[in-house]
Amino acid sequence: MARKRVLLVDGNNILHQSFHKFEKLKSTDGKPSGAIFGFFKSLHMYIDRFQPDDVYITFDNGHSPLRDKLLPEYKEHRQNISYDRESLFAQKAVIMKILRMLRIKYLFDKNNSTGFEGDDLLAYLYFKKINKECLVTIVSTDKDFNQLLTTDRVKIFNPRKEEYVRQTNCESLFGYTPYETVDFLSLVGDSSDDIPGFPGIGPVKARKFLDKWHSIAKYLELNADDKMREVYERNKQLIDLKWFVDNHKLDLDKVLKTYTRRKINYEKFREVCIEYSFNSFMTDIFIEPFKKLLK
Repeated sequence: MARKRVLLVDGNNILHQSFHKFEKLKSTDGKPSGAIFGFFKSLHMYIDRFQPDDVYITFDNGHSPLRDKLLPEYKEHRQNISYDRESLFAQKAVIMKILRMLRIKYLFDKNNSTGFEGDDLLAYLYFKKINKECLVTIVSTDKDFNQLLTTDRVKIFNPRKEEYVRQTNCESLFGYTPYETVDFLSLVGDSSDDIPGFPGIGPVKARKFLDKWHSIAKYLELNADDKMREVYERNKQLIDLKWFVDNHKLDLDKVLKTYTRRKINYEKFREVCIEYSFNSFMTDIFIEPFKKLLK
């Protein structure tokens, strides 16, 4: 019996890529539509490519207040990036509306009440909901997901590089194994999230440290290093997805959109396609992969 194939999509990751790639695209009456167009063009391609039996898409809704409390500078630089946030959020709302029409499951903490970011929601699905026998493909450019590659059932597809990351090639691509992801990033820090590492340790020294001690925890068992312990305990809470979902409760029903009626709402879908001038979406070729998911 074939094992179930599950596709987990980092929705915000694709949303932002699409928004910037197609930022000049508008409907015939001038409404910005690039993020919507790029998102569904990509999603159609992934579903057609990976032929999943089930799909979940996760979205962020701002920073986790739990992480902001740990590190006030968390993701601070992103606030200074200039882009039309109003347009992005408006198109994001339309994307979720279309997902409902197509009956695609997604997770979104609308009121930002759980403290979970999109990555945490995806990790929660992986650790708490998806059967361990399933074959899982994660679509994202986020290296934090490397920590989920502790089995050959899971692979990550990086759409920016058209590259697969697996348990077997993670170290050759990044310099650390899936099991070492949290420790390596805790040591060197993560500039994309403004998480500082241990002072004076870069990738080369981090590699030597892990080759010698195997883990930060083992090092701390044998060394009274309060500074290292302080950095590690903070960064583990910021980076370790398994730790986060095990230590913070989530009511999945509050954030997961599911459907009792497994049938595409063609009428509403056609209306929104006309409104945003998505003529290519109103074709059998575009709709077919979404229909197959509902069989």
